[in-house]
Amino acid sequence: MKICSLGSGSKGNSTLIESLDTRILVDIGFSGKETTRRLSKINVAPETIDAILITHDHSDHVAGAGIFGRRYDIPIHITAQTLEKCEKIFHRNDFIELYQPSRPFVVKGILVEPFLTVHDAVDPVVFTLSDTSKRFKIGIATDLGRPTAQVRLALKSSDFLILESNYEEELLRKSSYPTAVQQRIASSHGHLSNKAAAQLACELLHKRLLGILLAHLSENCNTPDLAISTMEKAIRPKGFKGVLEVIPQNNPTPFLDLEKLRLDQSEKGQLNLL
Repeated sequence: MKICSLGSGSKGNSTLIESLDTRILVDIGFSGKETTRRLSKINVAPETIDAILITHDHSDHVAGAGIFGRRYDIPIHITAQTLEKCEKIFHRNDFIELYQPSRPFVVKGILVEPFLTVHDAVDPVVFTLSDTSKRFKIGIATDLGRPTAQVRLALKSSDFLILESNYEEELLRKSSYPTAVQQRIASSHGHLSNKAAAQLACELLHKRLLGILLAHLSENCNTPDLAISTMEKAIRPKGFKGVLEVIPQNNPTPFLDLEKLRLDQSEKGQLNLL
C-alpha cells in the first residue's frame, strides 16, 4: 500500500492511495488540469484512477472533482448533502456513488470507512482506507475543528496518518485576519492548531504507526518548521521514530510505500512507545 499527497493547503488538497492495481484520490481541490499535471509528475496516468472520494464541500477539496471525474469516467463517492451543496460542480450524468457516514464501502479491494467530523461544512468526514489483505490502514483527517471521540476511534490503530496541523496560535492572533475569521479558524468547527494536532497524535501513537504527514498548513499563520517542531517535541520523546513530514502546497510528495516502511521498522527493532 502506497500513499502520496498531490498537495495540501488552502489552495487545494488531494491524496493518492495505491494498493496493487487500485488507485483512489481522496479529494480534488485543484483544477482538473492541475490535478492531471501533478499526477504526471509522479508518473501516474489519470485514466488509471479507480475512484474519487470527497470529504466535504469546501472548494479546496472538491473544485476539480467534477471535471476530472467526467474527463476520465471515474466514479465519485460523495454524501447526498455534500452533493447538493456542490450542485454547480457536478452534472447529472456524472458517475456518482452516494455513501453515508459510518457505513463502510469497498473500492476494488480497499475498505473505505467514512466518519463524521466537526468542521464548518454541511456533512464533513474523515476517511480511513484499509488494505485488508496486507493489513494496512491509512487515516486521513485534513479538516478538523476538534477531534471528537468518533474521530479518535476511527483513526485509532492507523498504520499511517495524514493529519491537519493548520495554524500556530500566536501567529493567528497576530495575523491580519479580522477577529471573526480568527475566531472561526480557532473554533470547534474550524481547524486544528499545531498544539492540538500534536495532542491528537500523542493519543494515536502505537507501535505500528509508520508515519505522519502534516497537512493543510496555513500560509499566513504557520510555517513548516513550527508545525514539525511542535509535533516532534510531543511524539519523539514518546518513542516515535517514524516518518514525520509536512505536505507542501505546490508540489506532490514522494510515494511512501508502507510495506517498505514496515520492513525498515522491523530491521531497526520495534518502537518502545512510552
